[in-house]
Amino acid sequence: MNLIVRNIAESCSEQEVREFLKHELGHYAKHIEVVDAGKPGAYATVELDAQVPYVGEVIARQIHGKQLGGVALEASADLFTDEPPAAQ
Repeated sequence: MNLIVRNIAESCSEQEVREFLKHELGHYAKHIEVVDAGKPGAYATVELDAQVPYVGEVIARQIHGKQLGGVALEASADLFTDEPPAAQ
């Protein structure tokens, strides 16, 4: 499951975004990719280490609205991944 974080301030470097997300997400952040840091429209995708779909949505709600570089972040969970659903 992936988390998409948008509305990243142009003043933030890739390293600042990574450190912020690692701090906020802790062990849930499996892999962080920051795209177009320092430019308008910069965003990050975070591969979450979570097997249950609703966990991503809960994490997105926690990140959504947090301030980074003086700008409120927008976050949403990508419920559609290439991974097969967990066995029940």
